[in-house]
Amino acid sequence: MKPSNKARLGRKAFVSGTLLAATSLAACKAGQKAREGIAGEPGPYQPEFYKVLSPTEYDRRAMLAVIQVDRPHKQVFSASVLGLQPSARYAALFAHMQFAMNGYDFSLGGRRGKLATLGVMSGQACLLSLTDAMWTKYRIGRLFDAARTNVYWVAKSNLDLTSSPNDPHGVYQDWSAEAVRRRGGTFMVCHTALTKIAMRCASENGSDGATVLSDLVSNLRPGCLLVPSGVTAVQLAQEHGWKLYTIA
Repeated sequence: MKPSNKARLGRKAFVSGTLLAATSLAACKAGQKAREGIAGEPGPYQPEFYKVLSPTEYDRRAMLAVIQVDRPHKQVFSASVLGLQPSARYAALFAHMQFAMNGYDFSLGGRRGKLATLGVMSGQACLLSLTDAMWTKYRIGRLFDAARTNVYWVAKSNLDLTSSPNDPHGVYQDWSAEAVRRRGGTFMVCHTALTKIAMRCASENGSDGATVLSDLVSNLRPGCLLVPSGVTAVQLAQEHGWKLYTIA
């Protein structure tokens, strides 16, 4: 038995009414989200203060000594991101510096020990320069989605320079900062970026940003040289013949 026209019209009206109700509900939700977005807009402008260091407020002589090193080949690595490989527990900055030195020392022939490498840490990459005490105190791993401590700095080998370049447990296959330093690599840390990191850490634990910054600056890893800003150090390096490689 075929349904009557009246029954079909009834079902059609029901479906139309359901669609209309759903559309109205979606529109209401969209309007609510829009209103919430407006309500959640940033408040009044709050300027961020980044102290500009004078030549006497950092080790300018040490910075220039690194920049002016007498090597025929010089490569500066600029990193503004953490660039972590979680499963292998290493940072791209240190690994790429190792790759460059391995190429010069073992793959090109006749160039061993002639490449100077400099890692300039800006942005969140500055976290790699901090001691485990700072990582623990300010819960850096939780804040920046990294390991609980700065495992990226610590050597995974015995740092023996007589090992084979293809020894998987040797210094030349060790993607840590300590392995880079063992081979003569150097590091500079951006004061401006540390300031931003200090602001973030201070906002999380309700402390004073200037106090946190002082704490971070006092707890840089050995071999990490504080510079006024990373971009200044990179530019200065290029003016002295260093070739730029960017860690993105």
